[in-house]
Amino acid sequence: GKPAPTSCTVSFQVVDEDGNAMSFVNSNYMGFGTGLTPKNCGFTLQNRGAGFSLDPTHPNSLEPSKRPYHTIIPAMMTHVDTGELYATLSNMGGFMQPQGHLQLVVNLLANGLDPQIAIDAPRFCILDGSQDGTVFLEEGYHPTTISKLQQMGHKMKPNVTGHEREVFGRAQIIARDRMTGVLCAGSDGRADGCALGY
Repeated sequence: GKPAPTSCTVSFQVVDEDGNAMSFVNSNYMGFGTGLTPKNCGFTLQNRGAGFSLDPTHPNSLEPSKRPYHTIIPAMMTHVDTGELYATLSNMGGFMQPQGHLQLVVNLLANGLDPQIAIDAPRFCILDGSQDGTVFLEEGYHPTTISKLQQMGHKMKPNVTGHEREVFGRAQIIARDRMTGVLCAGSDGRADGCALGY
């Protein structure tokens, strides 16, 4: 494989000693975004609005009081009883973002994994985001699982490895222990990035 020479999205997660947190995702989308640069700011404005439709019958139509679908999804999870921070996370990567968020949350909550192991776990991705799209499976899924999915009629690309793993996005998580305040972080080895503490 050959890695893409550029990326238009950045993400970072920040949590302080008091549990205040921020999940940030910025994406120009399609090269230089809108091509507009605010005066004296040094960055271009994003154009994620390009995914919205002006066709009023389209499910992603642009309308008043509606938030059309797009894939910029900074996320925070809180404890339902107190509202305290459980984790801040993101998974950049086009249509993989909502799919990646789902997989990360399941890994954290249902599987009880720490942030780094939750991120490192094999992922799946329907690359075009459609119900009939090809299901890409990262190396690590059991052959029986792959076979059963194929028998169900899914189009599959199993055992994705190397630079082709970019389709699974790039995730970051910081989780906070509610009893001790200790932070535990993970960063995706599928791309550049790191987890830092101070």
